[in-house]
Amino acid sequence: MNRDGRRISVRPDAFESFAFENGDRLTIKPRALAARLTKTPDGSSHILVGDARAIRVPPRYDLAEFKGFKLPTHLVILTGAGPETLDPIGTAHIRHYEKFMGLRPDMTLLEIGCGIGRDAMQLIDYLSPEGRYIGIDVTRDSVEWCRRNIAARYRNFEFHHFDAQHELYNPLGSKTSLDFALPAEAGSVDRVFLGSVFTHLFEAEVVHYMKEIRRVLRPDGLAYATFFRYSPEIIAAAVRTNRTPFGLRFEHPYGDGCYINDAAYPTGAVAYTDEAMARMIDAASLKLTAPYLRGWWSGYYEEADDGQDVAILTPR
Repeated sequence: MNRDGRRISVRPDAFESFAFENGDRLTIKPRALAARLTKTPDGSSHILVGDARAIRVPPRYDLAEFKGFKLPTHLVILTGAGPETLDPIGTAHIRHYEKFMGLRPDMTLLEIGCGIGRDAMQLIDYLSPEGRYIGIDVTRDSVEWCRRNIAARYRNFEFHHFDAQHELYNPLGSKTSLDFALPAEAGSVDRVFLGSVFTHLFEAEVVHYMKEIRRVLRPDGLAYATFFRYSPEIIAAAVRTNRTPFGLRFEHPYGDGCYINDAAYPTGAVAYTDEAMARMIDAASLKLTAPYLRGWWSGYYEEADDGQDVAILTPR
């Protein structure tokens, strides 16, 4: 590591506890090993340092301040945007949950794909001591950061790592989402959030998560699941408006009613037809509470409800 011209060595097993400073430049040695490591499009290298324990090493370690925390920027960008979006997007998420599902401070909330805790940090001042937040993610570095910085200070917040393999978020994962159950008792959760999770999964894993959501939700519980809705009209609008930086066109069929955006990274962005979504929802014994909320991403709708399309689900 290079810090202001000084070279400092950090062992892989000490990476998580090391006191990095803003602007530290990281180089993996020996170079021959670095060349063989798994890399992801965000520029990070991935090193396995133990059983189900991988670290994500960026070329530069930057820190962003938010709500009294110092967040590693290379983990923030895994949310799909930079540190400057943490507050507006996180605030918008909570506002959408309140508007379309209703929240109370004493509820038990479960988030699949919690990442660096963007929504969790918005809920710190919202939840009462009787309320509870459970966060799950496949990116171990993000979960560990949340445990050390959020859960250590707020006892009604907890975070869990699923070592499920994902080409972008956990390339060295040893299992799949099918190997994990949500860490909650049956019928104990009031609300479930999944922001841009189904956009990175194929049908078997989507159905598994839906079944687990069905298991943990109370009879009147609700789940807010964003996704990319596919139809010829929606895709034509997305091509015409090109609203996202990812060039979402979903030109590649990848199963029954499933389309992917990039053949090189199939799970980088996944879209589903109405028929495919209905099939998966039915398989999980869930049902829609209302028509899909309208997503801004495609430019298809004159007025949008959220950035992506949204299915609000409840047990049937």
